[in-house]
Amino acid sequence: MSALVSLYLAVALVLPVALLLAWGAMAVLARLGWALSARQALKVGRGALLLALVLPLLVMGARALSPAGPLFDFERSVARQAQRLPSAVWTASAVGNAAPAASKATAVPVGVWMGLSGAWLVGVALFLGRALWRHQGLLRRLERLPRVRSVRRVAVVLGEDGTPAFSAWFPRWGSRPSAWVVVPAALLEDPEALRLTVLHELQHHRQRDTHLALGRLWLTGLFFWHPAVHVLSRWLASLQELACDEALVASGRAQAQAYARCLLQAALRLPGAQPVPAGATGMSHPTQRRIHMLFQPRPRRTHAVPALLAALSLLLLPVAVLAQGAAKGRTVTRAEVEALARTSQPQGDVSIVVDDKVVENLNKLIGTEKGRAFMKRALENLGTHRAAMTSTLKAKGLPEGLLAVAVVESAVTNMPQTDGRPSLAPGMRGAGVWMFIPETARRYGLEVSATKDERLDVARETQAAATLLSDLHARYQDWRLALAAYNQGERKVDQALSEGGSRDTTVLHTAGHLNDYPATVQAGLLVVRNPHLLD
Repeated sequence: MSALVSLYLAVALVLPVALLLAWGAMAVLARLGWALSARQALKVGRGALLLALVLPLLVMGARALSPAGPLFDFERSVARQAQRLPSAVWTASAVGNAAPAASKATAVPVGVWMGLSGAWLVGVALFLGRALWRHQGLLRRLERLPRVRSVRRVAVVLGEDGTPAFSAWFPRWGSRPSAWVVVPAALLEDPEALRLTVLHELQHHRQRDTHLALGRLWLTGLFFWHPAVHVLSRWLASLQELACDEALVASGRAQAQAYARCLLQAALRLPGAQPVPAGATGMSHPTQRRIHMLFQPRPRRTHAVPALLAALSLLLLPVAVLAQGAAKGRTVTRAEVEALARTSQPQGDVSIVVDDKVVENLNKLIGTEKGRAFMKRALENLGTHRAAMTSTLKAKGLPEGLLAVAVVESAVTNMPQTDGRPSLAPGMRGAGVWMFIPETARRYGLEVSATKDERLDVARETQAAATLLSDLHARYQDWRLALAAYNQGERKVDQALSEGGSRDTTVLHTAGHLNDYPATVQAGLLVVRNPHLLD
């Protein structure tokens, strides 16, 4: 569901950009004397709409196939050129001086999401329900109108008084007419105007304008709140009329003078310029522009449309990438987390086993203000203590990834037990960088008394933590179980192993035997290894 929401919002962000780029490109070409024909302009308009719908989908698919590969780097490089993202260098100065993100994601309450989703569903249902009801009502009215002619599944009927000429298409099975042409009854007195009007409306069917009109109706319904979608729909409808006029005159089926007279008569016959029904297209709104266009040269630039659409796709691709990232926010999917864990895994270090809890905790760290602030402070502090702590761990033969324990416990902050700054570790609060409780600290040789607290000696405490972690790993032969014992104690882990019938901390947590501390440390380790997640 989150992927669909992300795709929907990305399309909503790309659509107005595609519209403006298409408009701007054709305006520039016209100013340079390379104006496109009406039919070419229609192809560009439809192509821009297609790109706006397809590119975000392709970006989402590329993310799923290679979430931590070139696309991820490409997005970051594009954003960095816009001065939004610093380089992904894991140093204290880089983290401390990182440029702030353009927009910081905040956790949206579930109630707000439900309210927005409900309002959207109601809006779509009302808009589409009303439009489709009117569209079906139009079909029922067309069935009752007198028919002038029927050819296969195309029916030409006489419209009601005051109705403009239009054409409509309805998806139907069987031999019943699905394509309709409606002409005013007054045209029976003018055979030439009747012929041209029928040719015009049949051209709409040939160009599939009527099919696309119904498609635009659905698109407008899904984005009923979006002004750019309504503007785009009206623009495409206008281009369809111009392209249809141009096609008839260019093919020789209609003479420009006779066709202009037909348009003028239609304007005089319906001075109110009544709109065509929803999901239909036709000769409504005849304008001076249409008549002038009939007598203008119609250039045929063979490669103009493919070249223009290729340029639009190149311009829209980074927009789609950034829109997908903006719509998606800072959340990452399980596939992305698995790819990050796989591609950032140093040889011989702590392996990250990705499960749903790791994904959930990682998104809390990078997708909320509280989590991001905690992790930024942790990485900055870790830059100060990293060398000394790493050397102590390596002296014990331990992997550097265990630094994530200090990150989760205290944000690598050397603080007393009474300090109120946050910790991500559940359970009893300790002191120092590694958050030893008094009992464990004394057991591993640290003095904790009224006059002295060696838990606040980072070097001594790190030595004790390294010994403890080494003992726990020797006992359980599994880093996740060792982490669970670091937080909840060996007795709790032994009991969980006995009662749970499994050595998998994911299974033991799901069954309620252990808390999510191993998943939290693994999520923290992912951020330590991939600090650009906080960019």
